[in-house]
Amino acid sequence: MYGTTVLEQRCIFHKLRNVADKCREELKGEANKETRKQLMEQASALYQAKSAQEARGRLVAFAEQWRARTPKAVATLERDFEQTIAYYALHGVARELIRTTSLLERTNRELRRKFRQVCGFGSSRGEEVAMYIQVKRLNARWSKHTWWDIAHSLYFAFLNLNP
Repeated sequence: MYGTTVLEQRCIFHKLRNVADKCREELKGEANKETRKQLMEQASALYQAKSAQEARGRLVAFAEQWRARTPKAVATLERDFEQTIAYYALHGVARELIRTTSLLERTNRELRRKFRQVCGFGSSRGEEVAMYIQVKRLNARWSKHTWWDIAHSLYFAFLNLNP
């Protein structure tokens, strides 16, 4: 169903937030404010690389520069780094959608909101169909299709399932 490979992508936003927490812990005070800003700009720049190989090279340079002053921040960034650059294996719009979990979190909020309105389902099959329709609706938005086209194709697909 999902193909032969499933990528595990860690959220870049959360990774950088964790690095910032360690950075504030290690570089305390107003005197280090500019240094913290510089470290975070460089950490963020790792994920702007054109390829995974370039991102790895940037990580090595970053670690060499910052490890002596902020070993915890560097260790946090290095931990599971490969999983934060897994998106480089993807192409096109999929790469942009998977870079962070922000879209996933927003999708989960939207699904919870929709299902709270329903309150309950008559059967597990009804629950599965509702989930399928909501995911198709969200996919239509991401793929720039109109909901009308998707709904129309779903209608005929359901007719073919139960003539």
